[in-house]
Amino acid sequence: MDGKNAVLVWLCLAGVLGSCASASRSSPPPNAGGSGPPAGLSEREREGFYHLAQGNEHLWLAVLRALPSRSTLEGRVAGFQSFLDEPERFGLLSDPDSPEVLPVGVALVPATERHPVARVGINCAACHVGEFHYGDARVRVDGAPSLLNMDDFNREAVEVLARTLVDRTQLLAFLERLAVYLPEQTRGGPPPRLEELDDERLQEAYPDTDLTPDGNSSAREKLVAEVEWYCGSQETSPCRPPVLGSEPARLREFDEQLVQYVHELSRRQVRTVPDAIRVLRGHLLYFMRLGKLRFATHAGPGRVDAFGVARGVLFGPQAAGVLDAPVSYPCLWEFQTSPWLHWDGNTNSIMERNIGQALGMGAIVDRRTFESSVLPRNLAEMERLSRKIVSPRWPEEAFGALDAARIERGRGLFAQNCQGCHDKPGVIPLEVVGTDGNRARSFASMVGDMEFPAALQDLLSRVKQRAYAREAMSPEEIRPLEPGIVYWRAPMGYVSRPLAGIWASPPYLHNGSVPTLWDLLQPVARRPARFPMGQHEYDPEKVGYVTEVSGTPRFTFDVSMPGNGNGGHEYGTGLSDEEKRDLIEYLKSL
Repeated sequence: MDGKNAVLVWLCLAGVLGSCASASRSSPPPNAGGSGPPAGLSEREREGFYHLAQGNEHLWLAVLRALPSRSTLEGRVAGFQSFLDEPERFGLLSDPDSPEVLPVGVALVPATERHPVARVGINCAACHVGEFHYGDARVRVDGAPSLLNMDDFNREAVEVLARTLVDRTQLLAFLERLAVYLPEQTRGGPPPRLEELDDERLQEAYPDTDLTPDGNSSAREKLVAEVEWYCGSQETSPCRPPVLGSEPARLREFDEQLVQYVHELSRRQVRTVPDAIRVLRGHLLYFMRLGKLRFATHAGPGRVDAFGVARGVLFGPQAAGVLDAPVSYPCLWEFQTSPWLHWDGNTNSIMERNIGQALGMGAIVDRRTFESSVLPRNLAEMERLSRKIVSPRWPEEAFGALDAARIERGRGLFAQNCQGCHDKPGVIPLEVVGTDGNRARSFASMVGDMEFPAALQDLLSRVKQRAYAREAMSPEEIRPLEPGIVYWRAPMGYVSRPLAGIWASPPYLHNGSVPTLWDLLQPVARRPARFPMGQHEYDPEKVGYVTEVSGTPRFTFDVSMPGNGNGGHEYGTGLSDEEKRDLIEYLKSL
């Protein structure tokens, strides 16, 4: 691919790993038919949903395991803590059944003769598997929105990569850890211990650099000398972080470096110490990609301004402007009820939507030929698995039994106040629903003299056709994935959908600006203006995340920020408190 025409598209960050080992296994799927096998994913299908590759696997597993965490660099932990340790700080979930000790939503491409390095990337499960805590109970729900915080992940990755590159002590320690982890990547299972590194293993890791001990120097002394020589061998040191400026020439130079890194990444094998340093610098380039864009509002846990970032990465920072339209990750079972996808119902194409998601998570595409690294058969399989996910039932054993009398009273209140919009899916115009309009307006923006939906459709359609041809997919395979005539549009409103499983999709409204159903039933003036986000603790009475936490919150949602407005959707706000409790009890039962 030509560096001038190739584009690395990145909406959310690839390579997020690990999770809390104390989390329970997925909650059992509900039984839709009353007899026979349970509905939802089987255990085998669940593992596929959690870890299937999509074509965006570009980050080296060994590099991420050898990288220190911010806590390590700041001396806040004893010993070494990997960037991958305690990743619950990024809102990630564990998969206890993963033999590679990878969390939900991380795909692994093992090392092969053709691609000698094990690589990882993120798939849609990282954003679409949720977990809720109440007391000692842990309830995991496939298809529910997660609390993945891509802002925090990106910031820490850039920080620790840059500090490791420029600090000789940290760089040497990284190279030693990489020498342990890199040769182990074809063997599977947990990584080895750093104590296993000896002179022989250090030489094995970097076979074309002479690290063999002699009468004058040990292997580690030779490693130090090699690093000092390489980092000081050029006028512009290769051990300095890349510079990301706003000038067009500087941006083009950065893009060319990034494209070269991505293309080399799947082929390169570390043979020398300079090889390893270049790979480390390449990972920093990869994570710096979003630095070209300007954000008015941080998304925080469980949200992303996906299409704003897409517009900037595909068509340039000027086309993106200032990004101010973050939205929540939606629950997957909702989107099986409507032919229109996303919060604003902007497309009816399953496959183009999924290709866009793969590109958005780090796959590459050549803008001249439209060849890409996306894997359409795997995307089709992810779609099949997603369609098997069913809306979850209220977990009475964890959150408490439902009140049948309240449910019956709430049923009538739902019919009077909610059913008109939520009985059948459809787009509710902004002037009717009254909720924050930044997302809808953002998607309707222009790219030069072309509307963004049309420009996006042109790109995705071409990428799709090339991917089908590359994998020789038959018409029989393709037909179930296509709606006939594909539409991308900007309807200037938001889709109302049936509310099955609504208890498992907080916070509420498209932008996550209301923490609980109880708060959503209050007039706008009484809804929380600021509340903590990122915690899994659940409130079964108000139905949503708790709004009081001890200590410093992981993130504070502020409705005064652009795109964060909590206005509109004031349906049912005139009910009495008892009537609101009845309505909420009914909503729990859906």
